[in-house]
Amino acid sequence: MRTYLLLFVLLSLSLSLKGQLSEGGMPLDVPVLKSAASGHVIELPSYKIEKKATSVKHDGSFKSITFAHSFEVNYTKENSGTYFEHNNLRIWRVHIKSEGAKSLNLIFSKFYVPNDARLFVFNPDKTVVLGAFTSKNNKPFKKLAIYPLPGDELILQYEEPINAEFEGELEVGKVNHDFIGIVSLKNSWERRLSGDCNIDVNCETESGLQMQQRGVCRILAGNELGTATLMNNTAEDGRPMLLSAYHIYDDEETAQITIFDFNYESPFCTEIDGYDNQSISGAMALASSEKLDFMLVELSAMPPVTFRPYYVGWDATNKLPSNTYTIHHPNGDTKKISHDEGQCDSMTFSRKFLENSHWKVFNWEEGTTEAGSSGACLFNTEKRAVGTLSGGYALCSNNSYDAFSRLDKMWDVYSGDSMQLEYWLDPIQTGAEIMNGFDPYEATEENCTAISNFTIYDSLRSTKTSVDLELISEVGERFNQLENASLSGVAIGIDSIKGGAPNSEIVIRLYSGEEKPVWALKQYRFSMSGITGNAMNYFNFGEAVDVEGSFYISVVLTNGDDYISVYQSAKRNVANSNTMFVNDNGLWMSMTEYNGDTSGASLLMQATVCGASFVQDSDTIDENDWVKVYPIPANNYFVVEFENESSLHHVSLFDMTGKLIFRKEYSHRDYAEIDASQFIPGIYIVNVNSNGINTRKRLIVNH
Repeated sequence: MRTYLLLFVLLSLSLSLKGQLSEGGMPLDVPVLKSAASGHVIELPSYKIEKKATSVKHDGSFKSITFAHSFEVNYTKENSGTYFEHNNLRIWRVHIKSEGAKSLNLIFSKFYVPNDARLFVFNPDKTVVLGAFTSKNNKPFKKLAIYPLPGDELILQYEEPINAEFEGELEVGKVNHDFIGIVSLKNSWERRLSGDCNIDVNCETESGLQMQQRGVCRILAGNELGTATLMNNTAEDGRPMLLSAYHIYDDEETAQITIFDFNYESPFCTEIDGYDNQSISGAMALASSEKLDFMLVELSAMPPVTFRPYYVGWDATNKLPSNTYTIHHPNGDTKKISHDEGQCDSMTFSRKFLENSHWKVFNWEEGTTEAGSSGACLFNTEKRAVGTLSGGYALCSNNSYDAFSRLDKMWDVYSGDSMQLEYWLDPIQTGAEIMNGFDPYEATEENCTAISNFTIYDSLRSTKTSVDLELISEVGERFNQLENASLSGVAIGIDSIKGGAPNSEIVIRLYSGEEKPVWALKQYRFSMSGITGNAMNYFNFGEAVDVEGSFYISVVLTNGDDYISVYQSAKRNVANSNTMFVNDNGLWMSMTEYNGDTSGASLLMQATVCGASFVQDSDTIDENDWVKVYPIPANNYFVVEFENESSLHHVSLFDMTGKLIFRKEYSHRDYAEIDASQFIPGIYIVNVNSNGINTRKRLIVNH
């Protein structure tokens, strides 16, 4: 029977894709201002790249990387751009161009603005808008670094009420000309800059560092790239302190203009690029030592719950670490993981540093490190940080060593508070030398998570969506794991796009409905020019949307000349595996119906939900099932029961992001008893494969 689309209270909003912590919104469109500024484009001197993008900083032993050329400037309202009054506002607008730049970012050497003032940075056609930056971005040190904007020209626009309590202080001190392309909007393979031997962090399943990876971020320290990690402290108060290498910053003041970029990683071991719009600008240096090559900083703001931050534990003893891992951003690429099976030794890295101040990783059995990996933590077998990467000569082409500055040396070799970690990481003076990690939001009502129906076992294929192509105008994904939650945004894997007009848009719709999308609740419009191909794109709704029961997120286009290819899983013959739907000429159909067989599929989609209450399955078992999982909810343990004990059973457990967190084989057994206390409370998917046949069961862990 044909099911027609019923629209109900449809709300449409136009939103930007990119951004760091800001207030959102759009700059005022003032025709007089546009015409006045059109003849005032500041063109920076041409810049010739003398070295390849993979050149490392200083002498080649360090592993930070220069990603941009910094133009030292002095742009103020008094000496640059156009500045005048309009509709009770003072408006300053500056148009800057640096030919050939893959992206540009501004560093305000002075930024301090009154309430109700707004600063935006955007490209000329406003397809990518950063901001609004407001008084909430004011910092004691009066500086602000703006995240790189794709392309070789940008416009800054500052809007301040005439009756503001004071006149804002604004001065652009640097313009960074990116010659690597770390935020290019073209085919995102241009951004996959690391060597082929590197391993995406979500491909590795043995380390057990799934929580720790949430604490690792890419840092843009002026025009340098490196890696940093959030650190727990004995007060477990969520104070946002990050540990990294001193040589990335070179001085304490650089921390004030550093951008900290969270969750930039490739999802589900798919090799496609991640999204990079969760960042925080600015930090205060707390402790550092050039002789030990470390710096501890405190972020200007606590990472919000939607970032899902995790503060890693540490080990400040002098025990030689073994079976170590590091998580890092080589060449500014998506998050990678490397593994060494052996035992480290103590070493003197160079005469620049204290004697025996570093741990030596002799060689990596899996992965490597590269320029941009500097500052990454070394994790021991207990999943605690024991050091930070200074450098070394390991590369994909060179199976050599790496040197990590020892955390036990950083701890208290120097007595001054500004040169040691102990004062900051043990603020309540417990005397502890070992500390576990900490999730600051885990026990709170607003705790956020990403949910998905895609898993690490799924392979990719692409679905092309067009208003006119094959009558498929819309594709959607069902989420039915929740009783209720607040939905803040969605990440969607997009293969390729084609916008037929300058104002081409992609629309993200939210539906409710039990078996199929029925009630269209809200929709959000995004410019297609702001979308990156072959990448996860995060669509921030700019508001919290309450959802209950089954809900659907769909992708639809508004122009008949446009198309977009959305990643989905390949066909899979798994019981109850379909969550993908297509709108075929007004008729919603599941992919199982559309394919005309029993196969199912899921879209490559992650929804960010907060304050979620998950469906609590009753402890009932269908006697016809060949796999049974009980009890539900599980407390200390759960049982996976098999119908045939003679088979080899592969049991895998996935969290709601699709991340594989447990895998084990069971042979000649009719059941497996698994310790549930090792998993954080939540909802999981149990996948069992026997003789090539899969089945999936939902599991609730609640202890």
